[in-house]
Amino acid sequence: MLDSNGDGRITLKEVKEWLEKLGMLIPEKELAQMIDANGEGWLDVDQFRQLYQSLMDMEEEHDEDMREAFNIFDQNRDGFITVEELHSVLASLGLKQGTTLHHCKNMILQVDVDGDGMVNFNEFCQMMKGPIFS
Repeated sequence: MLDSNGDGRITLKEVKEWLEKLGMLIPEKELAQMIDANGEGWLDVDQFRQLYQSLMDMEEEHDEDMREAFNIFDQNRDGFITVEELHSVLASLGLKQGTTLHHCKNMILQVDVDGDGMVNFNEFCQMMKGPIFS
């Protein structure tokens, strides 16, 4: 339950813990600005609904951005990124990651959960979140 202490109010700490459980890491300062606009230090139900809708909108925009990025890498539009496709795009962007096919293969191996030697959309999302592109 989000209101962990049952006081009918949702605090910054409770929201932060809930978001972290969902895998959404938002800097505390930004979160405070989002949820404590009136300076009360807590959210009521309507404020929480607004916050939730804002987060869902942000997530939807992020998913659309990730899909667009995936489509750039998936040059033949088969739903998978091969070693060659990864190398081609990274080389065309002039990025140091993926300068060789061997390096691209290793990048794929780090996220290739199903072991098919290619990256599907979910694996791509993990690749973009991971240390490979940080």
